[in-house]
Amino acid sequence: MGDRIELLMRTIAPISIWLAFTFGASNAIAAVSCRDIARVDFHNQVILARSDSGKPDYGVFNGPGPGGPLRMRDGVFLQWDLTPGMWAMLSPEEREETNRKPDWKTTIQQDVTLHLTATTDVRLLVLDQVHLTGTGSFTYIFGFQCAAGSLRKVFEASGEGVNLKRTTKNDMEISVGIWGKNDGHCCPRREVLLRYHWSPSLKRFVRESSNAACPWLP
Repeated sequence: MGDRIELLMRTIAPISIWLAFTFGASNAIAAVSCRDIARVDFHNQVILARSDSGKPDYGVFNGPGPGGPLRMRDGVFLQWDLTPGMWAMLSPEEREETNRKPDWKTTIQQDVTLHLTATTDVRLLVLDQVHLTGTGSFTYIFGFQCAAGSLRKVFEASGEGVNLKRTTKNDMEISVGIWGKNDGHCCPRREVLLRYHWSPSLKRFVRESSNAACPWLP
């Protein structure tokens, strides 16, 4: 049984095939009513990350996360690299074994509310997506607010080596590792700092400064 699963898994490019598919998930992507951003239960919410499947080539390990719906349940989202067709090929015993071994695990690592003005709050979420059956991980940073009674995304950044370093009342600072051509996966050559400021007119965070372009980040 294990050999058969291993043979199936070798037919997949583990990074390029990402499923909006999770076993037993009951969440559905829908409009979310939002009056108080502090009360939104993101631990049991579908968070839709931007898909950049057609992204330019930024070099090895550089670039945004793969995106797709992140179906959080109790603050965790588990993913498998098997496609529905490959899942259908497995016996009930193989399905049970595979179900116990997710390929990816996404968890909420930080949850911060910024009180920008007396009437404007933004909730920042940092999600880590770890490859349990391989190497590598991605970090997603989202900003949400309530607008006209609905949940609205006002910021999104993702990639490997991304970290939310600091927040103030109206600003945040993000660091990201930059890999050179010959850098090992463990050791990006540079760390870039990007600073963002809340724009009341645009109603989103805009980049204020950085020490490198990082075109895959906002």
